Amino acid sequence: MYEPTLLFYILSQKVLRKIYQNDIIYFNRFIFKYKENFMEIKIAICDDEHQQTEYTRMLANKWADAYDIKISIKMFGSAESFKSAWSENKDFDILLLDIQMGGQNGVALARDLRGNADNKLIIIFITALPDYINEGYDVFALHYLMKPVNESKFYEVLDRAVRHIAKNITALFLPVDGENKRVSVDDIIYIESFAHFSDIIMVNGSLKVKMPISELEQQLMQSSGSFSRCHRSYIVGLKYVDKITKTDIILDNGANIPLSRRLYNDVNKALIKYFKGD
Repeated sequence: MYEPTLLFYILSQKVLRKIYQNDIIYFNRFIFKYKENFMEIKIAICDDEHQQTEYTRMLANKWADAYDIKISIKMFGSAESFKSAWSENKDFDILLLDIQMGGQNGVALARDLRGNADNKLIIIFITALPDYINEGYDVFALHYLMKPVNESKFYEVLDRAVRHIAKNITALFLPVDGENKRVSVDDIIYIESFAHFSDIIMVNGSLKVKMPISELEQQLMQSSGSFSRCHRSYIVGLKYVDKITKTDIILDNGANIPLSRRLYNDVNKALIKYFKGD
């Protein structure tokens, strides 16, 4: 028989292993559910220490391989070089940012980014200096990793980053002419369905996709609360609604979208919630 203390230790370790296994299973299911929506995660590493940059890149690639996530990584040796690239193309999802660098430091760069209303970029500080932790909160950094970076902690923080990205998806990847095309959710005015095809009417044109409207509705509801199903054949972007009647929705561009009597109350509630900012 085990001693009581030893028995408690064995049982507690079994419980901890079970919790850890459940957490891994949960994250794998989460990744499977959302992976097709973000297709590729774009990571920037900004650090003036080449050896640290290469180590961070190795960890990120190892993490991505473990979950079969497609990532792209671009490295920057200074805050100035990242800022220049970002001003031309705000195409990164995650910034792994050192603090103590020659020239502008990482906290100052983060302040500049947030000052320009770039709030969707996930910032993760990686530094040897604990002195800036409070300032990290000021710029809404997701986390503060200390050098030398612990591998398991690094993976845990990237897991959190992916969950954050999935909750804030602003684009759909839709099948168009045999390839997946990225479509900005904000640009979708309305969607009209014809059998198994859907026409997506956008600010700068339109697309026809072989996808039922119910599937598009599900993806839009996961990514944004700014759409409403108003008819069996239509989904409307709430931000483009000018006014509604009992039978129609009139959009800013003058288009008339039929409004189902059955869905009238749901659309009204959705509009009120959207414009209140709830």
